[in-house]
Amino acid sequence: MLLWLPLVSLVATGQAEVAQAGQSRALVARVAADQAVARQDLEEPVRVDDVEVRGRRGAALVSPEVELGGPEIDSLGAWDIGEVLQRLGETYDVGEAPLVVINGKRVANPGAFTGFPPDALLRAEVLPVEAAALYGGAPGQRVVNLVLQRQFQSYDGRVSGGRPTQGGTSSLSVDLRRSAIEGERTLQMGARVSRDTALRADERDREEGDALAGGAVTLRPATDLAALNLSMTRPLGDWSSVLSLNGQARESPSRVRFGDEIVDSLRRNESLGGALGLSGKALGWQVQVNATGQASRARESGFGDTRSENRMVGLSGSVGRTLMELPAGPLVANFNGNLMDNRSTVERERERTTSRFQTREARGSLAVPLAKAGAREGVSRGLGDLLATVGGGVRDTGAGSGDELSAALTWVPRQKVRLNGLWSAANEGISNNLRSEPLYHDTPRVVFDFRSGQAVEIMPIMGGNPDLRQPRSERLSLTTSLGPFTRWSLSANLGYHLDRTTNGVGSLPDLTEDVEAAFPERFRRDLDGRLISVDYRPLNFGANLTEGLTSSLNFNLPRPSGAVGDEATILRVSLSHSYRLRNTLSLANGLPELNRLKGDGGGVSRQDARLLIDARRGRWALNASARWQDGYRTRRLSGADGPTDLLLKPFASMDLKLSFQMPSTRATSAVDAEAMRRRAGGLQVSLEVSNLFDERPQARLGDGASAPGYGRDAQDPIGRAVRLTLQRRF
Repeated sequence: MLLWLPLVSLVATGQAEVAQAGQSRALVARVAADQAVARQDLEEPVRVDDVEVRGRRGAALVSPEVELGGPEIDSLGAWDIGEVLQRLGETYDVGEAPLVVINGKRVANPGAFTGFPPDALLRAEVLPVEAAALYGGAPGQRVVNLVLQRQFQSYDGRVSGGRPTQGGTSSLSVDLRRSAIEGERTLQMGARVSRDTALRADERDREEGDALAGGAVTLRPATDLAALNLSMTRPLGDWSSVLSLNGQARESPSRVRFGDEIVDSLRRNESLGGALGLSGKALGWQVQVNATGQASRARESGFGDTRSENRMVGLSGSVGRTLMELPAGPLVANFNGNLMDNRSTVERERERTTSRFQTREARGSLAVPLAKAGAREGVSRGLGDLLATVGGGVRDTGAGSGDELSAALTWVPRQKVRLNGLWSAANEGISNNLRSEPLYHDTPRVVFDFRSGQAVEIMPIMGGNPDLRQPRSERLSLTTSLGPFTRWSLSANLGYHLDRTTNGVGSLPDLTEDVEAAFPERFRRDLDGRLISVDYRPLNFGANLTEGLTSSLNFNLPRPSGAVGDEATILRVSLSHSYRLRNTLSLANGLPELNRLKGDGGGVSRQDARLLIDARRGRWALNASARWQDGYRTRRLSGADGPTDLLLKPFASMDLKLSFQMPSTRATSAVDAEAMRRRAGGLQVSLEVSNLFDERPQARLGDGASAPGYGRDAQDPIGRAVRLTLQRRF
């Protein structure tokens, strides 16, 4: 209720000769405002002469947990807002699909804003978990608030070229972008063309040689891509409209070995999509409506001539409002609905198959404040902030129907200490892509065949599976957030999660004998028993359980008071770690559970860690990312260790990006001088090195012998790669 007080700005009136009188009136106004607040009369508006109240532009419904201003956003080294969101997700455990709001409000299609340059952002905020209930997100879903500049204009171009330090293949891309923001009116247009040349087997010195590669076949195919996108928003009275269009064409030729044959294949894809949305207020409800459409076609030749077409139309909407004001805060209700129809046609060897999938779902949630910090009486006295969220939904899909229940509880016992609990149970949906994506043959890969004890290069079969059954899941998570503390903005998180899934959807794990026995139809061998192809299309497992702990630590270098733009050093460090307590898998209904942490049914690592560093000083910027994964075992046969098991060694890699912003030779006016502090018009040069120390996966067998298929270039023929990027604003 009183959060506006720190945002009050006093504007003294009058001419210079009556400045003293203006100061006296301002003092009287402040005293009157203090007296009005002391009365705690929440029903009567406070009227004070000579006081102008200004709300913070784009303020969210709750105070942010993490806030990045202009200099911090620029230190991320991103090309567009989409990359900013990705970096936020990696640094602050935002999750794969956060709910994005624009200028503190939910909009029909937030994806229409992700193509803007990072400096079109005034600030980016990661909101606390309870914000999902206020904005209509799923309980536990994180919310990111993107606050745009009020006015912004730019023409940007980027040229990027890369190559592995071993040579053999190269990539080149060109991006052009036009961006404009004028209050509620925005426009963003972009174009991209890129080409990746093929990597041939004879350009790598692999221990397996021609036995795996077959001469000049491609280890990585050549790829040509062209893409266009357009998005725009316009006000319609008290409502706002958003339109987005996108198109893409991709072509990928390759020469691969399939058994004893060499096959030249070619895959082409074209897609065109669009969305039209409206958002506004009607009858006291905040309303968002979005209509989407997508059409795509693909053709693959070489492994038989296959053609496919896919068309999707959808309509989604959400409404929300405050139902009443309780002593502890507002009671907020939100409702969401989604209708989708997907049709796909596949033609293969004079056979034509048509399938149709429809999805209808509705979900609602209610945010109930139970206690509020500062309460002087009642059972909630001294309890702090306490918010409960309950939700439910129904779903009807081509794979079945079901319901969803969820409950979340957020407790803030004291400032900078936050505890969250979440429980949910649902019949989950299956994306149309997992069902309708046409079958295709992916890049060949080297795998260890436990049956023969040899490494073989196989042809992966990818695509969708129309026979997928709807999974059932139950989730429980408990998290604690602390901070930020001190001038270093030190914050920490600790979490526990437990997930149980029945009929879970996934792809094949490591190719052990247990896996092949459970899914024999997924493995193809030649007459000599040599494995030549594996079907990795999604499938349903019997049951899966995962349990683990997560932790993270973040801190920033303190900025001197009053420093803006590039006048101060920016340094942000994030360290995260995950530890798996349990991971069990039943490959199919009726089969026993396999302990994957011990190596059964395809092993998994028990723990991994990640370090992220974003720094900027003057015209220089540095972005680093380091990853580490513990070693693990994959057993040939479940239940006991053996001499022919596969033991993966711990693996670590590091990516590094160094950027320099050259000074601009373009004259700037005083009006846009502040904007030029963030992104000068001069050339920006970036040097990126992925896998800086050229690390490759390594393994040995259970008896200590070297594992076939884990030579230097077998699992990762690219290794360390260097990319140079030139970027300029015109």
